[in-house]
Amino acid sequence: MKKILCVDDDADFAAMVVDILKPEGYNVEIDTGRNMHSMLRTGKYGLVLLDERLLWMWGSDLCVELKQNPDTSHIPVAMISAADDIAKIKERCGAEAYLKKPFDLNYFLDMVDQLYLYKDEVA
Repeated sequence: MKKILCVDDDADFAAMVVDILKPEGYNVEIDTGRNMHSMLRTGKYGLVLLDERLLWMWGSDLCVELKQNPDTSHIPVAMISAADDIAKIKERCGAEAYLKKPFDLNYFLDMVDQLYLYKDEVA
């Protein structure tokens, strides 16, 4: 199963991501970011979808942590936010992509397919 970690504290948005990606063959696990590091240590995730505005910290700070850690630096990160400067935030934190809310569904699916790390593996 192709696993994606969605780090977002908006339960409705996270549930929508699950609903969108499940029919595409992705297993999306949700976290607020507090358990992200331990989840990434114990599971093989091919993509992290990371909200910028978490209630307890900035998603871009978590992205920097991921990119600086040799164990997680290879995992693609897509920053997702309604922030007007999300493109600059993506550059600053080293994410591979960004998506501005609200977003086009087809663009989102294409981005996930392009970024997902383990493309050649059978689910």
